[in-house]
Order: sequence, then C-alpha cells, then structure tokens
Amino acid sequence: MSVFKRLYHFIWQRKWPFLLGTIPMVIAMILSNLSPFFIKWLTQAVQNGNLDRAFDLVLLFGLTLITSNLFDNLAYFITDRNMVGTSTDIAKAVLAHIHNLDFAYHTNKSSGRLISLMKRGDDAFFAYYDIINRQFLSLLVSFTVMFTAFAQLHGNYLLFVIGLIIITVLVAIFLIKINIKKRQLFNEIDDNVSAVRADNLINFDTVKYFTNEKFEQTRFAELLQIWYRRLLDYFFTFRYFDVLVGNLINVALVGIMLLAIQDLRQGQITLADFLLVATFSTTLFPRMMQLLFNIRELAKKHTDISNYLNLLDEKIEVKDPLKPKQIKKLRGEIVFDQVDFAYENKQLVLKDFSLHIKSGEAIALVGFSGAGKTTITKLLMRMYDPIKGKVLIDGIAIDNLRKADLRKMVGLVPQDPLLFNNTVYFNIAYANNQASKEEVLQAAKAAQVDAFVKNLPNGYETIVGERGIKLSGGQRQRLAIARVLLEKAKIIIMDEATSSLDSASEKIIQNAFWNLVKDPKNPRTSIIIAHRLSTIMQADRIVVMNNGQIAEIGTHKELIEQKDGIYQRLWSLQKNGFIGDGESDEKA
Repeated sequence: MSVFKRLYHFIWQRKWPFLLGTIPMVIAMILSNLSPFFIKWLTQAVQNGNLDRAFDLVLLFGLTLITSNLFDNLAYFITDRNMVGTSTDIAKAVLAHIHNLDFAYHTNKSSGRLISLMKRGDDAFFAYYDIINRQFLSLLVSFTVMFTAFAQLHGNYLLFVIGLIIITVLVAIFLIKINIKKRQLFNEIDDNVSAVRADNLINFDTVKYFTNEKFEQTRFAELLQIWYRRLLDYFFTFRYFDVLVGNLINVALVGIMLLAIQDLRQGQITLADFLLVATFSTTLFPRMMQLLFNIRELAKKHTDISNYLNLLDEKIEVKDPLKPKQIKKLRGEIVFDQVDFAYENKQLVLKDFSLHIKSGEAIALVGFSGAGKTTITKLLMRMYDPIKGKVLIDGIAIDNLRKADLRKMVGLVPQDPLLFNNTVYFNIAYANNQASKEEVLQAAKAAQVDAFVKNLPNGYETIVGERGIKLSGGQRQRLAIARVLLEKAKIIIMDEATSSLDSASEKIIQNAFWNLVKDPKNPRTSIIIAHRLSTIMQADRIVVMNNGQIAEIGTHKELIEQKDGIYQRLWSLQKNGFIGDGESDEKA
C-alpha cells in the first residue's frame, strides 16, 4: 500500500474534523489572498479622487483580514484534533502490529534501530499532515486566485507563470530524487548509530566488566565518521536545491515585473493593474519557493514515514486461524506429533519429535545445550510453527487456537526474566491485571519476593530499573515465579527458573511450585527444563533429549539405573547439584 493511500486511510477514520476544518481553512485562504485586489481598488479610488471610497475600502480590508484570521484559527483548532488523533491511531496500530509479529522478527531486529525508526516516523507524520493538508491547500488557493486575476489582464502573464511552474517543478523533481537517495543512505547509518547507542546504554554493565570503554568509544567514533560524511552529502543536496531553484524563482520574479512594466509603458494595462501584478508577484513567487521547499521537506520525510508505515506490512508468519476453535474445559493434555523444526530453515533442531504429556503430569526435559529443550516450549507457545507435524492441546492442534487464548493457557518462568522499568508490584500484577492486591501479595509471599522487598527503599513500590537491572538474578527469578503463581495457568513451563536461587530459597520455591502443580483440586500440567537435579527428581517423567530427539524417557530412578545411558552419564558429570552443560553426547 502506498504511503499516501495508507496515510489517508488513517486520516479518513476521523473524517468529520478533517472535512469541517477544511471549509473554514479555504475561506480564510481566499480572504487572505484578496490583498492585491484591495491595492488595485485603492489605487483606482485615489487616482479618481474618491477618498471616501478609499476610506471604506481600508475598513473593509481590515475586516477581511480579521475574518480571515478568525477562520484560519478556527480551522487549525478543528484540524489539530484530526492530526493529533490520527497520529495516535497510527502509533497504536504500529505497536499492535509489532506485538502481533512473530518471535523470529523480534530476535532479528535491533530495538534501538526500531525505536529510532518509529520516532522519526512519528515526527514525519506531523510534517506530512501540515504540508499536504494545509500548506499545499493554501498555495493551491493562492495560485487559483492569482491565475483568475492574471487571466483578466493579459494572457502572457498566465502563460509565463504556468511555464515557470513547469520548469521549476521539473528541476525540483530531479534534485529531490538525489535528495531521497542521500537520505536513505544517511538513515541506514543513523539507525546503526542509534543501535550502538542503545546497546551501550542497555549493556553498560558488560562494557564495564570487560573494561571495553575505549573499544566502544572507538567503535562509535568509526560509525560517526561514516555518519558525518553521509550527513554532509545529504545536506549538500539542499544547497544545490537552494541555488538552482531559488534563482529560477528570482529570475521569474524579475521577468514578470519587466513584462508588466513593458505593458504599462505601451498602455496595455493601468497603474492599478500594474500594482495588482506586482503585489501578486512579490507575495506569491516567494510562496512558490516555499512550495518547493515543502516538496523538498516531503522528500526528506518520505523515507521516514515510509519506513514507519511499512512496519504495518511486515508479514506475520505465525497467524491466527480464520475460524479459531476454543477449548471449553481445559485439561492440559499436550501432544507433540512427529514434529520437525529448524530455525530459519537451517539444520533441524527437532527431528520427528513425538511426546504425549498427560493432564496434570510433570515432565522434565534434560540434555546437553542445543538438544532442543527450549525449542519445545517455544513451539508449545506458538512462538514458531513446526516445519512438519503438529502440537495439540486436549486433542486440538494449537494452530487452530487464537495465539492470545493459547498463551493464556501457558505460564512461563524463563531462565533470565526481563522486567519492566516499573515497580515490583506492577511487574508481579502484570500476569493478571484483574487480580486483587491481596492475591498479588500472596503470590509474592509464596515466591519469597516478600523476603527481599522489605529491604527495598519503597517496598513493593520500588522501581526495578530497565530490564530489572536494580535486582539480582535471583530476585528477578522470584518475581517471575510470583507472576506465574498469580497467573495460575493450567500449563506451566519452568525454564531453569531456579538457577539463580540459593539452596534455601530454592527449596521454598520448589515447595510452592509443587503445591501449585500438584493441587488435588486443580492439578497443572508442567514442563521443567533444568540442570539442577533437585528440580527434576520429583518429575513424573524425565525426557532426555539428544540432537532433537528423545533418547531416553522414564523416572529419575529408572533412568539412573540404565547403564551407559545418557542420563546416567549426565548424572556422573554433575557437580554441586547441576548437570554438566556445554558438552555433547560424543564427549560424554
């Protein structure tokens, strides 16, 4: 969809402020362009010695200016509502679409670059709206009035102005194309600079850990050198525009004045007509220059607003079904049926993977890094779709469910929880916006959040910092566990959820977790990914993954007795309660 079509699609959603604002705006523009006529009429009145008429004309001129100003401001009051409202509509639509985009999109996209793109796009929208809907309309009305006046005098004036417009616009278009190319090149490096800035701000602790301040400063300086050159190249296109187009307008202004003087000398026009031509020329030719500057500004903003609105064209690969099904009474039975999966069509991470998890069953996934454990949970939450095979919940393929409905069924505690830069309370309550304060605090207490919150300066109202940077890894994990306890999802995934906790805290968290999933009144289906044996030994079954397939399956007791089994070898590699990581089966 073209930029203009999409832009007016949003503008037209608030059509009444747009239409009602345009009417007084046109009236104001017509009235403001009557000045040359008043000068002509005043000149005629004075030449005829009719000073009373001249007096009345001055009063009428003043009234016209005041009326024009009032209509103009009324138009701005009305259209401002449309402009600001449309801006918020676009911003909401873009954010909603970004939320709907696949997990893969976000893993491949720089947050700093995306934020820069959205900020520039929002700024570009206001420039576009003002130039197209106000300034272009103003100039169109102005030239219409001028053409009407010139057509009544001599055809040469009208032909001169039309010829000038054609030549100037052709030159401007040529220069604007160069400007757009330079702008695109500048935007690329500008986005890279923004991305590096964001990386440095977000990962400032990593920079300091490795004393890489000088390295980052050098890396940033090298980018800025390219940024500097491309920005100058871009700026120089404006100077070419100013020199060529500006002087075309200046030559045209002098030319039409000479033409008017020649006609006055030959008696083809009166002094009043000469003043009419001169007044229109000295006011509207500079405005034509402004028109071309506005076109240049549109070209400048075109890339920004195109990239911004084009976010709405980013394809969603993992789509909601056209006719979604619903699970009326969720039991939590999960089936992986001959699933194949690869990231970005590379080597298969899961190969012909099949697993049946009963309702209320606790399954542990273990194996060396890269075995496909976390991938299984991502497929269950439809962050990705399998290349082959199906994932089912209660007998319904999850691609027949709305993603939002599916993800409400599943609660996840990730290995490295990222928190909002908000309060402790906000981050816990985020799991269930309808929960009462008592329920939030109860979940916090069960997850041992209460134990460290009492030492924070503002308790539950303490701001945790960007990504939760003010909290330790263990504290962030407790918060994430509290969220899942509050959510009370039917299916719970624990992905190394207690890896950052001390033994005493882990024991308390484990008790809270097992009490939740093994609640006789409402048992939960759970998938646990862990290297810490205290986490997985209580699981109903342990699934040992190797190269994207199930190598072994059974209880802890059954698997530990299998001689030369992978799990038995993993057990022998454990140290301090952890299963060895970063190894491969071949090395075991």
